[in-house]
Amino acid sequence: MPPVPYLMAAHQGMLDGLDVDTTRATSSASQLEGLISGELDLAVTAIDNLFEWTKAGADLRLVAQVEKTTPLGLYARDSAESLADLAGRRFAVDALSNGFALAARRVLQDAGVEVHYVEVGGVRERFDALVAGDADATLLGPPIDELAVAAGMRCLAAVNSLLPDFPGQGLVVRAPLVGSEELHDYLRALVGGAEYCRSLSADDGVAFLSQCGFSTAAAAAWEARPDTLEVSSSGLAVLTDIRRSLGMLPQGIELAALCDAGPLRRATETVER
Repeated sequence: MPPVPYLMAAHQGMLDGLDVDTTRATSSASQLEGLISGELDLAVTAIDNLFEWTKAGADLRLVAQVEKTTPLGLYARDSAESLADLAGRRFAVDALSNGFALAARRVLQDAGVEVHYVEVGGVRERFDALVAGDADATLLGPPIDELAVAAGMRCLAAVNSLLPDFPGQGLVVRAPLVGSEELHDYLRALVGGAEYCRSLSADDGVAFLSQCGFSTAAAAAWEARPDTLEVSSSGLAVLTDIRRSLGMLPQGIELAALCDAGPLRRATETVER
């Protein structure tokens, strides 16, 4: 599902007049390919992806954080009752070396559990693999996690409980577009959407997301919405620590250096006037 600020901005007409062409990515690899080719200008993605994407030669900037956190859980078929039961089993990921997969790898490493990782794609693809029996466990978030529960899957661990300050998804843009008016207008709409969310009660917010298709996951998604679109420095530190603990921290690449707060600051000032 799109980020809550985007959904609210669209609902309130804040995106009217903007030419925004959205598409659902089937994997982080497809996002990277689109950004490098220029077919994509922006991507809502796991912030950790910037490590590998920068190493691959993409010139990108992190300009906003569109979730406070991403509620993530390790879900398994009903034959598993604990993380220990996943030893030697197939664990579906998007890409083994980046993104949310690293959070799962850290949780499993801390639990002393070794699994067989299989790359199958984005959250919908991972859910389908789990239900079809092509994977024994995977990492899911709302609203797909609720579908997993309905299909008889079991949540064995919550990433956010085990890794406090784990950040939500970020908004990444191709570097040449950082100063563009198009990015400014888009961010201004997202800022307006986030601010409108703050004016709603929790009940109204959950009801809105339910209408948007979140179903029983609406409450979790509303709780994870950002109070501000500013990138969390503590979140960047968590992602860096995860990579360091896995021995996967690339030399010479720092998330803070890839974060450009200027476009969001300008958009926020425009909304506040």
